[in-house]
Amino acid sequence: MLRADRPASRRGGIVSVLVAYRRSSPAGRDALQLGARIANHIGTGLDIVSVSRFESAAAVALRGPEQGDEADPRTALHLAAELVKVDVPVHTHAVVDDSTASAILRTAHEVGASIIVLGTTSNGLFGRFSLGSVSNILLHSSDIPVALAPDTARDTPQDAPFGRVSVAIGDIGGNRTMFDTANLLAGADVPVRLLTLAAVSSGTDAERRTRTEAIARLDHLADLYRPERASTTTAQVEVAGRITKAIDQVFWEPDEIVLIGSARIAREHTTFIGSTATKLLRALTVPMIVVPRDDQVPETKAAKA
Repeated sequence: MLRADRPASRRGGIVSVLVAYRRSSPAGRDALQLGARIANHIGTGLDIVSVSRFESAAAVALRGPEQGDEADPRTALHLAAELVKVDVPVHTHAVVDDSTASAILRTAHEVGASIIVLGTTSNGLFGRFSLGSVSNILLHSSDIPVALAPDTARDTPQDAPFGRVSVAIGDIGGNRTMFDTANLLAGADVPVRLLTLAAVSSGTDAERRTRTEAIARLDHLADLYRPERASTTTAQVEVAGRITKAIDQVFWEPDEIVLIGSARIAREHTTFIGSTATKLLRALTVPMIVVPRDDQVPETKAAKA
């Protein structure tokens, strides 16, 4: 892997947000807008990485001094850095590697990134999101939370704060990385909503049991979570015959960001976007972060019963 421009390095334990930037791409602009917004919101640095294949014109340009050539990714990265309007440290990285996803993940580790931000484009099938090959790889292999920027991200100011953090909790409960990421985003003054979605026939004993167990689980998680932060933590359970209908019953604030855990089949410390997260993508118009699977928060006796 070859690298140019400013060297990547850990900066004194300060977390970073890494944006995977694609030149001349609306998705790249969406990722940059969301990445700058997250970095400004949590008060950290922003790293922007562009990956080129070894035999590409961009890789050839990187072998020589920068001359402002449009084929040179350093030029595009400098222009991208100028698009960052919030007051955060910005570092750019031009990387040459035949595996874009691997290069993004390695760079994230080198700069100490807490979140990787990817852009998506709308194709009408997944609402505001459409996943490309790189997104799909990282959503099934990253050990760092992956944020997906909807195609509305480019219209949201970089200094716009998040008004609520929603954490989608499945039947196996939340995990440490999920709550660490929620804490990072929420700080001391942003409310958090713990949300469970379930597909159960309405008006049945199964529905009542599902609601009771879900409420007990969320109340337990709220009790564990609340001491770490000063703002409000609420719980919501939506049950319907189909998971898509349960999702439709949820109101999403326009300034919201949503966290969801990886599927239970994910390898430990690795992301794996599951069926519920995929269905959420079709409904959401706000950013979503998929977090890796790791140590589960212990359940209550009621939830286990």
